[in-house]
Amino acid sequence: MHKATGKVFKIPENLVHASDLIYKYKDEIASKAYYKLVNSNTGEPLRVIDHIGCHYAKMFPDKGIGGAEYPRVLSGLVESLGGKVIDYPERRMCCGFGFRQYLLKSSRGYSLSCTYKKFKAMEPYKPDLIITNCPGCNYFLDRWQYVISDIKGETYGKDGNGIPTLTYEEVAGLCLGYDPWDLGLQMHQTAVEPLLDKMGINFKPSEKFKGYSGKQLDKPKIPELLKVY
Repeated sequence: MHKATGKVFKIPENLVHASDLIYKYKDEIASKAYYKLVNSNTGEPLRVIDHIGCHYAKMFPDKGIGGAEYPRVLSGLVESLGGKVIDYPERRMCCGFGFRQYLLKSSRGYSLSCTYKKFKAMEPYKPDLIITNCPGCNYFLDRWQYVISDIKGETYGKDGNGIPTLTYEEVAGLCLGYDPWDLGLQMHQTAVEPLLDKMGINFKPSEKFKGYSGKQLDKPKIPELLKVY
């Protein structure tokens, strides 16, 4: 770093992943939550898939909360907010990003096949939500559902919907009552509206693609199969 920038990295006394902080305050967040990870119509806990980024659990297996195989950093948050964590055969498998796998165009088929394997493994468990603690993982588990629907003609949610895929910050924000469009959930390629409806969250569909100026922005292209709203 010094050779490239002339700067020196001062190692802090405490160094944690941002999701560790949300985990630390999970019970306080739950105590202040307007909404829970609970189906507002049935009272049943939502079925949640937790996906831990490889950079968190696998590169530093002794540092993450709960260790490498069954880390608690997301499942603990889910349980505090009333959800049910679903175990499934490919729970610890990479999302498919793998950093260089996707960055090399020649490797993108491998990247997609990894993600497809995960979705096929979780499909029988009918999850309501996927929660991640890595923006790369979230991007892939969200975007690849759109890609797979066009390539394979498959969707993994109910009635042609996908499985909403949110980061831990987005989940915490929703439960605390933040407007979903202020959180940027309209940027997801897998629609979040089925999740919002299950949680009983009040939102304005007409505000989804409205900019800060109040002007209605262009809507993204509609996929052939995967439902959007």
